[in-house]
Amino acid sequence: MSFKGQSRAGGSLPAEPGGGFAPASLSARVRSGSAGARRSGAVVPAYSAVRLGATVPPHVWGRLAAIRNWLAIDASKMVLADTGLPDNDRSALANRNTEGITVTNLTDGETVSYSLALVRGRAPMGCGRITVRNARSGVLEWPVIGGEFRAIAELTRGENTLELEAGGFKRRLGLRHEPRTTRMRVTPVYVICAGHSGRFQGPRGEDCSVESAATRIGLGARLLQTLTAEKLREAGHGRKTFQLERDLDGAECLVMHSMLHVDRARAMTQRHLWELVARELMTGPLASKDRKYLAFLSCTRYRGAPSPRTHEDTLARTEGHAALGGGGLALFGSACLHTWPTCLGQVLPRFLDETIVDTEQFMDDSNYRGTHAGCLATTLGSVLHELGHTFDLGHTREGIMGRGFDYVDRVFVGRAGIDLNRNPIRRDPQHTTVALSRPLSVTVTVQGAFGGGSPRRGRLLSETSRPSPSLSPRPNATPGRLSAPASPELNRSLSRSLTASEPPPQPDRTFWGPSCATLLAYHRWFNEEVDNLPNKGMEIRYDAKRNVVRSRCGVRMMELRESAGEMVVGSRQFPGPRPPIEALVPPPPPHCLVPLTLVAEDSAGNILKYPMPTAF
Repeated sequence: MSFKGQSRAGGSLPAEPGGGFAPASLSARVRSGSAGARRSGAVVPAYSAVRLGATVPPHVWGRLAAIRNWLAIDASKMVLADTGLPDNDRSALANRNTEGITVTNLTDGETVSYSLALVRGRAPMGCGRITVRNARSGVLEWPVIGGEFRAIAELTRGENTLELEAGGFKRRLGLRHEPRTTRMRVTPVYVICAGHSGRFQGPRGEDCSVESAATRIGLGARLLQTLTAEKLREAGHGRKTFQLERDLDGAECLVMHSMLHVDRARAMTQRHLWELVARELMTGPLASKDRKYLAFLSCTRYRGAPSPRTHEDTLARTEGHAALGGGGLALFGSACLHTWPTCLGQVLPRFLDETIVDTEQFMDDSNYRGTHAGCLATTLGSVLHELGHTFDLGHTREGIMGRGFDYVDRVFVGRAGIDLNRNPIRRDPQHTTVALSRPLSVTVTVQGAFGGGSPRRGRLLSETSRPSPSLSPRPNATPGRLSAPASPELNRSLSRSLTASEPPPQPDRTFWGPSCATLLAYHRWFNEEVDNLPNKGMEIRYDAKRNVVRSRCGVRMMELRESAGEMVVGSRQFPGPRPPIEALVPPPPPHCLVPLTLVAEDSAGNILKYPMPTAF
């Protein structure tokens, strides 16, 4: 098979749609970036590595200017624009804010482990925009609404200096970017099925190439990395987040050529697609227990409908689509990838893009908002939701693990997106994600290409989701609740713990529930790697007779989840420097008769999953 053209990464790309790919036949050199393999031009068999470009296209500046003018004209958005004020009046208004530019979420000299910094703060009264300059992302302007701004700056390894300017005021903010010391990372992958060109579906004039797909996916993953850190900080756990392949000097996104034929893929269910892609990943060059995979299918095809009444109607017209996560893989379709930004300068315009989705041509996955901005917000949010399942999170009534992922755009654009990106139709929200009746997993036989001579068994499961040891025999068919009198210390810890109440609504409507935030904060994928951690006696266990969870490392959180669907129905969290060694399991809610699963985590990131008795 021959290929024409080259990607920016140096890998061969298809010349026209419809070309097939021979599995494991394509070699691509990793584009030289920051260090390691990229500088040496290491060959990665069957994969293409793509780095984000720093160039902002001219039309993006035009869109930003149009948005800024819109913000200045619409007084209902509480915008005080400086475009129409004389210099002396502008200075007078600015001087009313004696602090000038104030950054509210970051401190000077702070260290972050991710490469996109979200800067939030207040600007002088009368300003309609703020300019942010730094060496990596150049000069970008962001709106100021009601005196508040949100801006994104790209950071390089080491020290960074951001220069903020608004209303005649200037401020410098020093930030240090230093990835965590860990091998555990999320690896974005673009999956091209056999017989497919790799071009994703999109409007005429939109770059739908393989390279563009990898760039959009890589940038989207970095935005979610930043969002996760900010939301855990708001929950009181500091800026903890997952690491990406690029943070370990890898590529922004890897392109995998699958042996699955496009026609077969388009006829498969979401679950079957998940299982097959999982097997290919676990038997290919990317197989690693230190990776979780964030994969997108190139072959997703929306066949069109003049006016689909429900989201289920839309899904029925879409082939090769998935929005499914669990174990070590989160898998998605690419039908709305054309709405995603390709560079930092496009983030704001894309989140505010009111272009109506042409449902005769393209999929509307916007929670009935019907705009490109709505599609971007919902699909990017659903990626975070499903990625959360790979980190052992269940479903919640509210927040990111409920339907709160539809408004992730507000985290980045603040008030600018609140009125633009509403759901104008009063109906139940669409169900983008899939409620699972059992955990996603796949077992494969891996041959000795990984250093061993004999085949070994491997499972694409969360590294911390281990079999549930117990201090007593499993309650198989024993009716009733097995419990022994609790000690006074356990009763005191129960009264001190947090219950399963959700946090108060936030302006951007995007948050992790209390138990979800705690689980992530102590999850091994969110913390420094600890080598040679002693295993003996360090497990987390459930004592069914006493109804307690025990760990020598200290118990951090417990949840009761419905076994079918994994909805959290009760939880406890144990903050502070001295978590209890033993903790009582929270009681189920009244009249809860469905089977429940106990999920618990300790300070070392050990996770317990234990089926409770039916009559618990």
